[in-house]
Amino acid sequence: MKNFKSIDAYIKSYPKDIQNILEKMRVTIKKVAPKAEETIKYGIPTFVQNGNLVHFGAYKHHIGFYPTPAGILAFKKELSAYKQSKGTIQFQLDKPIPFVLVGKITKLRVKQNTEKKNSKSKKEYTHYHKDGSLYSKGSMVDRTMDGYWEWFRKDGSKMRSGHFKKGKQVGVWITYDKKGEVYKKMTIKK
Repeated sequence: MKNFKSIDAYIKSYPKDIQNILEKMRVTIKKVAPKAEETIKYGIPTFVQNGNLVHFGAYKHHIGFYPTPAGILAFKKELSAYKQSKGTIQFQLDKPIPFVLVGKITKLRVKQNTEKKNSKSKKEYTHYHKDGSLYSKGSMVDRTMDGYWEWFRKDGSKMRSGHFKKGKQVGVWITYDKKGEVYKKMTIKK
């Protein structure tokens, strides 16, 4: 395996007809993932955005496309005509490459990686009264209240609820009476 320093160098190492296909793969991926960084990993072109998005490479009889197993599973029906394994799809060189499908799969991978990144930073938080009953629950992002929150009385009835955005109260906040009925609504304006 050659040690390529860039995707440009990788593509230029192939005959012109293969270069055209590889460049079109690159452009297709970059179009739906404009923020992705280009690099070489495992000796092949790789796009990275919140982790590896997709890889691709040229072989004697096919273009290999590596969108992870999740990328393949989501398009199982559309990919049924192509040889595949757990995280690999082979597009035969003697048949048209489905660039539109490559774009759709890459777009999904951007969404998956973004969701994965966001779920790592967003944590559910719970706090309890001294007697062990639930006092409050909600979401924290980087140790700051963010999202929907609820507070409860010791008897378990809801006392208050509302939303935070980056630690600041926003939107409608509701206070409940001991029966759980709405007692008061307040709109917090920015």
